[in-house]
Amino acid sequence: MDKVEQLNQTLREHAPAAWACLSRSGRAAVTLVGIPAQSAEAKECTHKATMGQVTDGADNPVPLPALARSFAGMDPRSVFLYSAQGGVLALRQAWSERQARAGGGAPRTLPLVTQGLTHGVSLAAELFCDEGTEVLWPFPSWGNYTNIFCQRRGAVPRHWSFFDDTRRFNVEGFLAGLRALEGPAVVVLNFPGNPGGYAPTLAEWARIRDALLGHPGPLVVVCDDAYGGMVWEEGLLANSPFYELARRADPARLLPMKVDGATKELGFFGGRVGFATFGLDGPAGAALEDKALAVVRGTVSCLSGPGQTAVLSALNDPDLPRQEAAFRELLLRRYRALREALVQLEGTALEPYPFNAGFFALVGVTEGDADALRRRLIVEQSVGLVSVAGVNALRIAYGAIAAQDIAELMRRVRIAATG
Repeated sequence: MDKVEQLNQTLREHAPAAWACLSRSGRAAVTLVGIPAQSAEAKECTHKATMGQVTDGADNPVPLPALARSFAGMDPRSVFLYSAQGGVLALRQAWSERQARAGGGAPRTLPLVTQGLTHGVSLAAELFCDEGTEVLWPFPSWGNYTNIFCQRRGAVPRHWSFFDDTRRFNVEGFLAGLRALEGPAVVVLNFPGNPGGYAPTLAEWARIRDALLGHPGPLVVVCDDAYGGMVWEEGLLANSPFYELARRADPARLLPMKVDGATKELGFFGGRVGFATFGLDGPAGAALEDKALAVVRGTVSCLSGPGQTAVLSALNDPDLPRQEAAFRELLLRRYRALREALVQLEGTALEPYPFNAGFFALVGVTEGDADALRRRLIVEQSVGLVSVAGVNALRIAYGAIAAQDIAELMRRVRIAATG
């Protein structure tokens, strides 16, 4: 039995849902003993001529000074030499410890480093989507899901309306969409999300959770936790759905997958350091990690060293919890300022949707065209917002504007909407 068949047999026996949901490329994926592996075997050799990189002959890089100046204070080896396949091991372990603090004893693989969260979602698509695979996600949602699942993999989108006709979170819509799935399928959860900026209440989440855990499957549930932990009110789902699903899921019916990272959690938007984690441990977790690593190797190979080094340094900083709390307090002040300023829209053709988390708020345009209003705001009021097609709404990214400027922004929006 060759290695790929061994991996597949392990998943068939220990994680039938993961096996059933694998795409054709996912079933074929396997890490091979290529150059990185052979180089690792030779790491203790006195003379190493394995990796295609330039060193001084003693494992040290020879960077150009024009580049080295930009990375003063970092170990040159972590910046100018290739990083390990799957990411720097110390970083993966540090992020796993962070997850353990958040999720307790939920079974999970060691996180793989990804090139941002988009790459993590794309990894899920390549592993679990073939042409015709059904993928359930809400509408409106992050527009890149269409590119990732449908344009690249040929999956079939199954949308549910995030808000119902009364502009409330639409649990019934999710439940109906879940019931309608046929065969191996993927479900995407993005709480809190983009563009709605909404986290479900604990009662709403309980209904979603119970429906997922009771579904006959097989399902892969991708938890897009880009805005993990950024919840601004009490009584809401404040932690990733991944952990509870991983603890309670029947591996014969459901595989949870977590995509998270430093982009929003640590405010490192340009770093492009994300992570992909599967809700399995033991032999099945190792088998799925091997396949995921093969996909990463075949797309971006190894990951950027400087970003990983910076995130690892931050995770090891004892002052990080205080800094993160200050970062969230900054966003909380902006959230509260926006809630107060939205009263200026009363009596206009603008009606806010509920929001309670993340970076965003949606404002529906009940008369006229949202994109026309967006363009008018640019020209007449020097205000930049985003229009959301299909729901005729404007998205306010309050994470990108100072709290003291939010009232003035909404004043200008009101002028444009009533003028």
